[in-house]
Amino acid sequence: MKSCKLTVYLLLLAGCFASCSKSGGEAGPDKKPVPYEHGTPQGAPVTKTIGPAGGTLQTPEGNISVEIPAGAVSAETNFSIQAVSKTLESATGTAYRLRPENVEFKKDVKITFRYTDDDLIGTTEDDLYLAFQNAEGYWDRFIMTEIDKSARKLHVQTKHFSDWTIERVFWIENHHKKTSLRAGEDAGFLVYFSDKLNGDKVLNTALVPDANVETWFVNGPGTFNHTNANACVYTAPASIQEPKEIAIGVRIRNMVSKRHPDRAGNAGLAIVQVPIQLVPDEYFIWEIDGTEHVAHATDAALLGTTTNIMGTGLTGNVSLFVNATKPGSYDVGSAVEPEKFNAQVGISGATAVIYLSTYYVCGESGPRYGSGKLTIVDYGSIGNYITGYFATTVYTPVSDCQQKSKVVSGSFRIRRKA
Repeated sequence: MKSCKLTVYLLLLAGCFASCSKSGGEAGPDKKPVPYEHGTPQGAPVTKTIGPAGGTLQTPEGNISVEIPAGAVSAETNFSIQAVSKTLESATGTAYRLRPENVEFKKDVKITFRYTDDDLIGTTEDDLYLAFQNAEGYWDRFIMTEIDKSARKLHVQTKHFSDWTIERVFWIENHHKKTSLRAGEDAGFLVYFSDKLNGDKVLNTALVPDANVETWFVNGPGTFNHTNANACVYTAPASIQEPKEIAIGVRIRNMVSKRHPDRAGNAGLAIVQVPIQLVPDEYFIWEIDGTEHVAHATDAALLGTTTNIMGTGLTGNVSLFVNATKPGSYDVGSAVEPEKFNAQVGISGATAVIYLSTYYVCGESGPRYGSGKLTIVDYGSIGNYITGYFATTVYTPVSDCQQKSKVVSGSFRIRRKA
């Protein structure tokens, strides 16, 4: 397994990402579960004394909670939740050590984990289970992990405590951690699995055998060097006109040894995906009233002390004026005021309408400014790029004393002309 991963790594560095065919990733009867080290504590534990009446204990952010029913313990008992470092390769999120240890509760205790978007990168909700580690270091997958997809929670009923974590059955590793690609750029991907033998023991992580990889796919443009191995290289298209999120996925056949009976995938097919953002060299995209607009012409230049960032499309235009020449976050204000920005938004139609960051109140001589923020991530020299994003409220008058407002947000990457 280690030699295969090293081979893949070296080939990736060389630009030729080859598969680990017949790599020893298969789970056969001769494979034995391997113990893992126990995680080390991270931060302070959450503690609570709970007695025969029962009670609940959870972390401040709500990532894990423990419900002790009435009658589970016969006396006042000290309970704790301690975050620990992850040692299981297939784990995601934070692992936790639950105490007291070596206590058999008289009734089932409910353990609930909350999962997030980050936990789903490269995998699916149906591939998430809770797993626990015993005193010898072996991890057990809790097959009867219940899932509430609307609340994004996993929970089990158990009579003992130990180290617990969220574990994945299948997942894609984005080898070089590239979450965005430009035209013609490559990214390497591998697909892993964690299987179980000897009851509920979790086997070491391994690459999915090539024989079980039906195909890699993409729900957008681009190509693969091959599609039927556990490692592949995806190449972005030669031309990208606007930012676009795509998904790189793989179909896996006949790898499921046992799943929760209500989970998808029991028919022998598993599908996992990972998102990738395709990014053009230059773009200016904004959204207003729930509609996305794309610039066909862009410009970025420093005029005096004001940086002008502009995009013009078929449906309108946006101009941002910021009194700054460096990366940073800027609030709405007068563009002649240091480190402030304002916006002008044009909406095309039968009657063109102009919206501004400024507006006037009857009886007041000076302007007021809406709320908003412009963040410049990169501020390149002439010939290089200015990149960033923004969100702000803009206004247009509908009468002498009334304003109509809209919220506009967007992002840009524009080559600086001056």
